[in-house]
Amino acid sequence: MRVGSLLPVIVVLGGALLACKRTEAGGAPGVSPEPNVTAPAANAEVTFQRRAPKAGTRGTVVRTIASKVTMQNQTVRDNSRTEVVYTVKTSDEHRVLKADLDVKELYSTSQTGTNAEKKTVSPLSGSVYTVTRSDDGKLSAQDSGGSKVASSLVKLITEEFSGIFDKNEDTAFLPDRPLKLGEKFVPPNDALVKLFGAKDDGKTTFDGSEFILKEIGATDVTFTVSTTLTQKFPNGLRLRMKLMGSLVFIPNGGWATSASFKGPLTVVDTAGKEKGSGDFTFSFTQAFDGSN
Repeated sequence: MRVGSLLPVIVVLGGALLACKRTEAGGAPGVSPEPNVTAPAANAEVTFQRRAPKAGTRGTVVRTIASKVTMQNQTVRDNSRTEVVYTVKTSDEHRVLKADLDVKELYSTSQTGTNAEKKTVSPLSGSVYTVTRSDDGKLSAQDSGGSKVASSLVKLITEEFSGIFDKNEDTAFLPDRPLKLGEKFVPPNDALVKLFGAKDDGKTTFDGSEFILKEIGATDVTFTVSTTLTQKFPNGLRLRMKLMGSLVFIPNGGWATSASFKGPLTVVDTAGKEKGSGDFTFSFTQAFDGSN
């Protein structure tokens, strides 16, 4: 399950914006964990079962992003924070169809050199919406008073939170079979484009990818991840980021429930000459409760 998408890559010169998520409350949404579950043995296998969360599932998502890029002796720092609580009202086998969204915080900050930091707060911040997905995939929304919201706000809701209502493909890069502890995976580029929420426009590629099943727990599994993301810009510049970190999934549902990455980034021109460099970190946590 996603908010926006697992790792939406929205990169601008001067900053890299990426996302992920995690659960801290035990058990998958809509699924009661078995009592007295013990961790599997070291040679255990795990099987993923993909499904949408049931009505009544409540998730609290916090996403933080920080990046720094230096180009032409000028450093730009970008940060963002998103906190939203969503409650599933209706779902089918594949996706959420209706949910309440309580947008606690949604803002970004930017600072160029030693200039004053600028903060931009989304019009969605501090508001509650009931969002419905139609058969054609479009979203509509009502405010807390039951009134239809403006199309401009629906556009923002779609940009920020449409992933909640998409078919879950968080684990689509994994083979459809039991997985063994210590297995190594080299997902194809198209699978990683989906996983990281990038646009499938040919401008984003992944190479040197390696996913290793590091831990099988009672209710979730952890992968260590390394990959290099390259994005092309219209002006011929390219951004390369080395992503290193971890991903945590709930097998009983197939949701990515945690991601944490940090690493260096470089900006190069068409000749491969470095024009800028920097670093970034991001994390996404998601806690479930109230499922039934």
